[in-house]
Amino acid sequence: MKRAEFTTPSGNKTLMDSIRIKLTIALILAVSSATCATASPLKELRRAFVEASAVTYAPNDEVTERFIRYSDNGRANDVLLLQLYMSVHLPDTEVESLLAAFDREAGCWRDIDYADMNRGRWPSTLHITRMYSLAKLYKAGNDRWRGSAEISSLLHSAMAWWYRNMPKCPNWWHNDIGVPKKLTAVLLMIQDELSPEEIAGGLKVLERSKFGRTGQNKVWLAGNNLMKGLLTDDEALVIKARDFIAEEMCMTDEEGIQKDWSFHQHGPQIQFGNYGLTYVETISFWLRVLDGTRYDFSPEQKEIVCNLMKEGICWSVYGGVMDPSYCGRQNFIDGGPGKAFSLAVAAQNMAAAIESEKDFFTNVSNECLLPEKYGNSLTGSRFYWRSDCGIYRTPEWYASVRMHSERTIGFEFTNKENTLANFSADGAVILMQDAKEFENIFAYWDWRKVPGVTAYDDGRPIKCDDSTEGKKNHSEHVGGLVNGKTMASTMELNRDGLYALKSNFFFEDCIVCLGAEIKVSVKGMHSVTTAVDQIHLQGEVTSGKKWLHHAGRGYVSLDGAPIRYSTDLQKGKWDLIDPAFIDKWDEGKVFKCWFEHPVDGSSGSYAYAMLPQAATKEIRKFAEKAYKGGNNTPVKVLRNDALCQAVMHGKTLCAVFHRSGEYVLDGKRFIAEYPSIVISGAENSEVRLPDMSR
Repeated sequence: MKRAEFTTPSGNKTLMDSIRIKLTIALILAVSSATCATASPLKELRRAFVEASAVTYAPNDEVTERFIRYSDNGRANDVLLLQLYMSVHLPDTEVESLLAAFDREAGCWRDIDYADMNRGRWPSTLHITRMYSLAKLYKAGNDRWRGSAEISSLLHSAMAWWYRNMPKCPNWWHNDIGVPKKLTAVLLMIQDELSPEEIAGGLKVLERSKFGRTGQNKVWLAGNNLMKGLLTDDEALVIKARDFIAEEMCMTDEEGIQKDWSFHQHGPQIQFGNYGLTYVETISFWLRVLDGTRYDFSPEQKEIVCNLMKEGICWSVYGGVMDPSYCGRQNFIDGGPGKAFSLAVAAQNMAAAIESEKDFFTNVSNECLLPEKYGNSLTGSRFYWRSDCGIYRTPEWYASVRMHSERTIGFEFTNKENTLANFSADGAVILMQDAKEFENIFAYWDWRKVPGVTAYDDGRPIKCDDSTEGKKNHSEHVGGLVNGKTMASTMELNRDGLYALKSNFFFEDCIVCLGAEIKVSVKGMHSVTTAVDQIHLQGEVTSGKKWLHHAGRGYVSLDGAPIRYSTDLQKGKWDLIDPAFIDKWDEGKVFKCWFEHPVDGSSGSYAYAMLPQAATKEIRKFAEKAYKGGNNTPVKVLRNDALCQAVMHGKTLCAVFHRSGEYVLDGKRFIAEYPSIVISGAENSEVRLPDMSR
């Protein structure tokens, strides 16, 4: 028998909404009544939540101002940078400005364009962001704002406006995750003075936060439901949400924490600075809230999150700046330092939640927020084989290599962000010394000359194809190896008719980069280049025979090929990086250097060394010894061809065998049974590479 269904004319929608709200209110009152009779098991958890939500992560007023600046006063496109605005107690001047701009009669802010439907930087969400920041002050601010009747009145008025209008963004994330996340936190911070109608309105907003999705999106949605359980005193829902979050606190071959302590989202691509960083910020918050309660996570789950940070994400921040190769698609204004501040927030939560790791994470936070005072304590190297990338750190400088293969995705263009990034993972080698080399440079960066990358110019705009096939590097022959103080990497580049074999060797005093078999198989290429470096111009450039020196770093051609360079004024638009910056132009003088290769189908090559923290005389001396050869040569290129790329540095021999076979290098005989990377020194090591001949 068919079940009867009841329908309601559209004219009665208001009536039905009213009935639903009244039923919800009745339920809330019933729960509240029961809670008065017996103490809620969630009472202490709500207290811990409010306490963690109302804390400030800034140690002083100067750092507070940087939190606000990096967030673009709460308007930032990136959720992490936006969150910075809500991570501190706003200074009095900022609060006064928010109060003055608020239309009390209407219940909204006069300076917000609520009609703007931008998918990324959606202006309407600023309404909820400001409510959150003011609620923090109302709960735990200074004497002027804590318990302020003016702020209380504003919060209730702003809440009523949102309930009346229920703005919707074309981007599902804001509707399902972002708005419910912030609004529910506000409700919990001022729960004692909410009417049943106000709670019911919040629950209506929360209806969009259904359990589901994967990776960080799953964690966000579960967190929203955990807050819902706290709001409605639903312990079963709290436990269910906690369990959903816990399901993502594990290593996986899918999206999430990888076996090498990298993090994937949107397929197999490194996401340290985007979803991975958001993941640890979110998880660390819940670790802090649930710590010591009956709802706490297991020691094993906590250890996995700790390792993701200690062995993964923390390595990508140097000098208070996140490496641009690890910022994902978000190299927009203040993205690098902003993401370092986000890591500091997560680190402070970890320090508060895990006593045994308090010292480590406190130090991480200090180094992110005050690098000029605390320096950079992490040293050593890591290669993330699941993500085709590596990081090398010394006390004085930082370097990384970013690659991709058939196994991984190198970059993304989501939401029309990062539209110039086509070459950004084709063997990028980033070198930082003072961490200011790339400060807000990306609007006018030459994206065909990403440091370390071999790229083509076909006379057309940089390709922006977001399809998996359009971005694919058609090779599995990509990998890396770490042995003590040495790291080696290799990449067979095979994209868009451009082929190259690229190997990099990282030592304590220099980076050696080799390229071979560089050739094009399509017509119409205007040029093919390998970029060596591209940073802000800092003073004079000194040059000699096949070497350059600039900004305390040197570049030496090891095969005699000329190093081209320029110091021109470069101009560009930020909306090609982030569409929220409509028609925002920027310019600056840039130092860049590169090698040129043939475009007629013949093979090209390169061999160069980068020397960080070196004076001009050191570069000159290094170059002279390299050209003379002999036992005093600091670096000797042993081979650089289609079969093998190898260097000798002191007593350490590093070789990439692209094909199986027998090789003699520096008098030593090697039998390569398969393509591999070998580091031979005090301790030998080897890693197998996929066989290119298959």
